Amino acid sequence: MSKKKVLILGATGRVGLSLMEEYFRKYKNDYEIILGYHKSESEYNVESRKINLMDINSLKKAMNGIDVVVNLAANSNEKAEFSEIVEPNIVGAYNVFQAALDAKVKRVVFASSVHAIKGYELGYEVKHNDVPKPMNYYGASKVFGEALCHVFAQKGLSCLAIRIGAYLPDEERKVVCYAREYYDYVISQRDFAQLLSKCILAPEKVKFGILSGISNNKKKYMDLKFTKELVGYEPEDDFYEICEEIKRREK
Repeated sequence: MSKKKVLILGATGRVGLSLMEEYFRKYKNDYEIILGYHKSESEYNVESRKINLMDINSLKKAMNGIDVVVNLAANSNEKAEFSEIVEPNIVGAYNVFQAALDAKVKRVVFASSVHAIKGYELGYEVKHNDVPKPMNYYGASKVFGEALCHVFAQKGLSCLAIRIGAYLPDEERKVVCYAREYYDYVISQRDFAQLLSKCILAPEKVKFGILSGISNNKKKYMDLKFTKELVGYEPEDDFYEICEEIKRREK
């Protein structure tokens, strides 16, 4: 059986760069990654295709022969004004979904954010079906993307949205352990790569879900039960334990 072809949009950002490290380390035999680039081609030894989020025809061309699209492309500045959000996060998100449907892509994995639910108090484990409570335009744009996920799932496109928490590449662990007072919605590099891979490889019968993008932390801002049941996610890291160990070693 041929490997699934996976087009990743927005792979040059902070999440995408370390994601590629995990791909070559663990997942390159499971599926084939193709990178969508807007300005400059990828430095990785994988196929790349030029894309324009504002042009559905450009996106459809890039999605030719693709099985799964992972959309990491967005303005991720939580302090951005609405005018800065509209094109990449609203129009761009719609264009990706519509192009995927037109190109007969089987699934889109949409990068949502913990900011879609930041209105909930720390200490409550937010469920996948709780009402969204964004606190800024960025968070509101991610709620819109989750809603589009459901709209297009009704049209026949499998869609999984991951509410990515505070994403922590391996090289930033020590800094973040000292900078943060709590780690309830932190997700590690390897846990995110695993969750994304589970979404990519999930059976075709999995049509829609809003998933919790956090590690198996002692205190959790998002409930993991639904995510584990839907795609088989098995997070390995607990940042309370990791940071306690880092601080203990430095005493």
